[in-house]
Amino acid sequence: MKRRIAALGASLLMAFALTACTPSTVEEYYTQDEVKESVDAQIEVMKADYIGIFSDMGYTVEENTFTYWFKFAEQVEDVDTAAQELKDSISEETLQDIVRNVQKECGISEVTGSYLYYNADGSVILEHSYTYTAPVEE
Repeated sequence: MKRRIAALGASLLMAFALTACTPSTVEEYYTQDEVKESVDAQIEVMKADYIGIFSDMGYTVEENTFTYWFKFAEQVEDVDTAAQELKDSISEETLQDIVRNVQKECGISEVTGSYLYYNADGSVILEHSYTYTAPVEE
């Protein structure tokens, strides 16, 4: 499962590789047709790849924070162990790369990216975030 989660992060990073923006917030960035279509298409591919593991997945964006969320198909009973395994399997570098890429493309100095994992009953197993603050490159 660790490799699959790492591949998931890499897939999300690729969704941003071909996009550019000039909006004032990450939310505006994600609503651009090219970006939205790219991310939506990647989410659909991942849904097919993760049938049986996740019952649903998607993303939300509010101002300068984007969150990719995943809902497990079956109830996880040992939530503490699952949370630790998920945390261990998350590629911190991939999340950092996604956040920095969005920051660079948008020219926004502070961007936060998160992964949010839900149990089958809707309770939160793990939320993992990364915030990047940097001077905007000109």
